[in-house]
Amino acid sequence: MTNGGPGVEQPEDDRSSVKGSGVGHEPVAELRTRLSRKVWRRIVHIHQCVKPGPHAWRGAGIGVLCVAAAIYFTVAIWLTVIAHDNGIVWAVGFLVFPAILLAAGLILLVLRLLNRLPSFFLWAVLCASIVVGVFCGMAGPLGFLAVSGVCVLIGSLIGASLWVFKRGNRRVLSRTQVIISSGGCVLGLGLLGLALWWAVDDGPAGQETVNAALTGEGPSSSTSGVLEDPSKPGPYRVLQLTYGSGSDRHRSEYAEGVAIRTGSVDGSRLIGRWSGRSGWARTRYWGFDAKELPLQARVWYPEGDGPFPLVLIVHGNHLMEQYSDPGYGYLGELMASRGFIFASVDENFLNGSPADLVGIPEVGLEEENDARGWLLLEHLRLWRKWNQTPRNVFHGRVDMDRIAVAGHSRGGEAAAVAGVFNRLPYYPNDARVAFDFGFNIRSIFAIAPVDGQFKPAGEPTRLENVNYFVLHGSWDSDMESFHGARVLERARFTGDGDWFKAFLYVHRANHGQFNSVWGRSDMGQPFGALLNTRPMISTADQQQIARAFISAYLEATLHDRREYRSLLRDWRLGEAWLPKTVYLQKYEASRSEMLATFEEDIDVTTTTTEGGRITAENLSDWKEKAVDLKWGGLDTRAVTLGWNRKEAPGPCSYLLQWPEKPLPFAADSVLFFSLAAAKDDPSSYQEEDGEKDEKANDEASGDDDATKKEPIDFTLELGDRSGNTARLPLSHFGELQPQIETQVLKAAFMQKSATSEVVYQTFEFPVAAFATVNPQLDTSALTSLRLIFDRSEKGVVILDGVGFRRDKD
Repeated sequence: MTNGGPGVEQPEDDRSSVKGSGVGHEPVAELRTRLSRKVWRRIVHIHQCVKPGPHAWRGAGIGVLCVAAAIYFTVAIWLTVIAHDNGIVWAVGFLVFPAILLAAGLILLVLRLLNRLPSFFLWAVLCASIVVGVFCGMAGPLGFLAVSGVCVLIGSLIGASLWVFKRGNRRVLSRTQVIISSGGCVLGLGLLGLALWWAVDDGPAGQETVNAALTGEGPSSSTSGVLEDPSKPGPYRVLQLTYGSGSDRHRSEYAEGVAIRTGSVDGSRLIGRWSGRSGWARTRYWGFDAKELPLQARVWYPEGDGPFPLVLIVHGNHLMEQYSDPGYGYLGELMASRGFIFASVDENFLNGSPADLVGIPEVGLEEENDARGWLLLEHLRLWRKWNQTPRNVFHGRVDMDRIAVAGHSRGGEAAAVAGVFNRLPYYPNDARVAFDFGFNIRSIFAIAPVDGQFKPAGEPTRLENVNYFVLHGSWDSDMESFHGARVLERARFTGDGDWFKAFLYVHRANHGQFNSVWGRSDMGQPFGALLNTRPMISTADQQQIARAFISAYLEATLHDRREYRSLLRDWRLGEAWLPKTVYLQKYEASRSEMLATFEEDIDVTTTTTEGGRITAENLSDWKEKAVDLKWGGLDTRAVTLGWNRKEAPGPCSYLLQWPEKPLPFAADSVLFFSLAAAKDDPSSYQEEDGEKDEKANDEASGDDDATKKEPIDFTLELGDRSGNTARLPLSHFGELQPQIETQVLKAAFMQKSATSEVVYQTFEFPVAAFATVNPQLDTSALTSLRLIFDRSEKGVVILDGVGFRRDKD
């Protein structure tokens, strides 16, 4: 008989050899099954015991309502007890709760209606909404709803019709069903065609804007004369090279094509989040991390021995894979021909990329704008070394006493950061990083810069004793607000240095056309399809403006050609060769005598000049306050003055008086001040206690009021200590430009930010011009300036920076 036969007991070893075969283990498996079923039944039983029934749910709802009502009516009763004599408070206190109940009911109704829609359709709608929100969310809530609604409507009409024909039996469809499905398809295709046409169209033409600078008497005598066009090429032959690591993975000009090989610098203490998944993606693309940042640039330079002034410019934040540094070649060619070394610095590795999304929720670099400015100074360190190194192509050819740094967008803030870091001993956010730069940076200029992305110790960067120029366009849909004006307002001059600061605001110029790589669309697609590009000036015109004013600025500050300061004060000197558009300019110079900056205190009757006094007559508005921009404030205070001659009880005026002391260089001086039109209507003279009808910055109110769009004019009166006076109209220099309106999106309702903001214009009046009107005026003993609002019927203006300076500055 064989082992394992009937009646034969197997040895222990044999029984153990079949472990895991399942033989003899059915009782254990059944036990486990019974146990799990018992546990599950227990769980179900407990759930059935604790599961709220219909009565419980209703009671819970009643309880929640009671708690909400108790809280609400407790507050309502408290308010009505305090304000027991105000019947409106009683009405509001006990009628708002029913309104809340009604609103909650409407929301519930919408949710119930949505719940009746098929789940697959709702899922598709949510997907479409998320896509629109990600790529077109900057159009604002109404824009998001509009684009989402159009996408859902078009997709629903076309999809439903085609799917019915594809999946249904055509022969069983009724004639009505065929007509409805066919009509839905045609309607959907028609809407799709309209949507595509709207997306590729440039947008509506902008409204005509009066050019107030050309409606007055024209340039004052201090700015008359002929000025050579600074945008014309100079006498030098232009040479070009690149310097860099020699190992760039993506551009041959920084790999085998470099003329000078450079090392790297460690920026890890100045850059956040070049680590983790996002940092891994960035390092994988570039082949280096924050500890090995390359020093690379394109250089245009004049043929000759020099030494030549040095200008560094750095781009802003664009897609890092769409390299931005070649975009300033049009400036490099011009400036090199005029005797400047011009270098466009490569910092594309600090820009954003879709690859940053792999690092969600931490996407992209953090607080890298200080590193952008620090890198400019590290480049200057290279240039100083090359200038001292025999056999280097730039040996002895760089004038290290005449340096300018510049930037566009984020690079514009980086240039200001470089100007601040240049004079610091340590990095303010980490003193373990020592600075030893100390370059002779004379000039900084910025194109449409950001401001406030780097705030050491929570404070914005503040320039001191350095020339500053900023250029901005009104049709900028990236930097919609003129933040470069804030940097200018914070810049200060001390001592006897010869410095100035100026800005140029160009109507219909955008953000991207200042860089030939970026172009006419300030945003990527598909959001770029929403931009209104039709009103913009052409790329050629915008770059011509940049050539003219940047060249004039650099000629004035690095080549000491003072005549070009006049163009930075009054663009009309170049009217013959500048594109036709509206320009606004602000200009302030050191060694000026400031009468009123409105920064010294909160007393509206005091002046910056000690001992001065301010009075006003019959004004509807007179207040000093911080000036607002589209985004945030202007970092300055000013006085707001309003009048309405129809309602005023008498002549309207604003008088500044200062002590009877001779002003410096008064006989050869210019009266200057900054002025901007407000969007407010003048307050009513009939309002009790001076209460103002709140209309400030209301986009809807007054847009059809023609008087708000007309340039403003009034009279200026200078007086001396003997009581002699002389008057000139504001239009002797030019009338005041109304606030410039812009619509950067094709549909006005999509635009989230305001359509205009405060942009100053500096007005200049030679004191000698007043003496011409009244020869008895003692220009060496002036004691007052009166603004007499007698020429425009009504208006509200913002006045700042009143002072005198030498006529030739």
